[in-house]
Amino acid sequence: MFLPRFPQVHIRIRSATARVVSQLVSQDEVDIGFVPGPERKPDLQFQGLFGYEKVLITPKGHPLLRDPLTSIEQLAEWPLILMRPGTHTRTMLEGEFMRRNRSYEVVIELDSMDMIKQYVALGLGISVGPRLAIEPQDREEIGVRSLKTLLPVEQAGILTLRRKRQPVVIHQFISVLKETLAKSPTN
Repeated sequence: MFLPRFPQVHIRIRSATARVVSQLVSQDEVDIGFVPGPERKPDLQFQGLFGYEKVLITPKGHPLLRDPLTSIEQLAEWPLILMRPGTHTRTMLEGEFMRRNRSYEVVIELDSMDMIKQYVALGLGISVGPRLAIEPQDREEIGVRSLKTLLPVEQAGILTLRRKRQPVVIHQFISVLKETLAKSPTN
């Protein structure tokens, strides 16, 4: 990828679970990693970029849009459409169900929030995802409801190797990223 502001820098972007990203940074295979929440490892340094909340994603007119949401267990009553196993939100949601000894059914597993929204719109189940994955036009096809009273608001950020001296260009890139995100209307 070419960035006009940094013509001498080559950027390659890979998608992976937070656990894999953490491993890549720890093993010095990548300079920086973007993760959906703080990583608590002694060899890694986490810099928060922005907070984000989780939302319930349902078909339009779904009962969970109008009924009071008092417990995460209410979501387990419906077929779930989730990201693949090992992803941050899925791990957190399944952990909450298991902690409460609550059974649940994942009917579809996908690698894309856009595909999840399409299957939810078709009425095949409900989902949980980050609010930042919801576009204004999505609300024409799906229902969205905040889960910030039931699930923690998370801090997405950058992981770097603590013992590694990063090149100046990496620090500049992170600064530009922070500036850009600070100006973003969704944050």
